[in-house]
Amino acid sequence: MSESVTKLLLVDDNHDILYSVKLGLQRRNFEVDAFANPLMALDAFQAEKYDLALLDIQMPEMNGFELYRKLAQIEPELKVCFFTAYENYREQFKKEFTEIRSDCFLRKPMSIERLSYEINKYLQEEGAASIKETIPR
Repeated sequence: MSESVTKLLLVDDNHDILYSVKLGLQRRNFEVDAFANPLMALDAFQAEKYDLALLDIQMPEMNGFELYRKLAQIEPELKVCFFTAYENYREQFKKEFTEIRSDCFLRKPMSIERLSYEINKYLQEEGAASIKETIPR
């Protein structure tokens, strides 16, 4: 019996981070589509293809919050984690996106082992929350 593969959309304008994170996550059995340009990621995005979007916040042309807003227009149920070196974006996110439950902010730098653990933990928690929401009271 084969285990299902977690599919990730990874967007980070730093090519070194993008390459190393993609390679490390692939070695841990994630399927990763990686983009250094948020506009290219948006153009290539397909609804219901990804289990999670892992987005850098500070990027040229479009920041991670703006990219997420556009991706969510295509797939409203898309799960997202923001991958950033700056903790203070959490408050900005909560102000701009009051309708979104996500509070997944992963701080750079982070080992691939830890990143893999945090992604799996977040997806399990979100899955449990979705199950709870569908259970009749």
